[in-house]
Amino acid sequence: MNTLIHKIIAKRRQAREAKKQELKKSRILRCINNSDIKYEDLIPIGDEDYDRIVSALEEKVNREIGEEPRYRNWFPNIFAWREIVDSMKNRVRDAYYIKNRPCGKCGEDNTIFFCFRSNDESWKELCGREGYMLICPDCLTILGFVPYFLN
Repeated sequence: MNTLIHKIIAKRRQAREAKKQELKKSRILRCINNSDIKYEDLIPIGDEDYDRIVSALEEKVNREIGEEPRYRNWFPNIFAWREIVDSMKNRVRDAYYIKNRPCGKCGEDNTIFFCFRSNDESWKELCGREGYMLICPDCLTILGFVPYFLN
């Protein structure tokens, strides 16, 4: 009896995980729909590499960027870099390199596509955003942002 229950529980967990992966893929596809990014060109960033990237980005932001306004009114840097780093540190590690996608500004082939969520304060003020963001950590440029949740 217990074995049957464990099998049922395991099957439900697998189904739930498959649904999560399907939802994540559909969100990514929606966000890259009108761009030149192809789903097949996304290379997942592993945990160790991700931690290294976020630490280096945080260090660079602290060193190179002075005081930032809470919200910016012009694109491409509508979000403050500290908010971007905080989102990367506090969110699900859903980040990708993109094959053959150099930065349009500096030319480095190091662009990162990741799930961004604005801070809690922005959600309380009814201007929260969640979606996929494309950044260049080398020249600190936001190359694109496509939200899938807005409030």
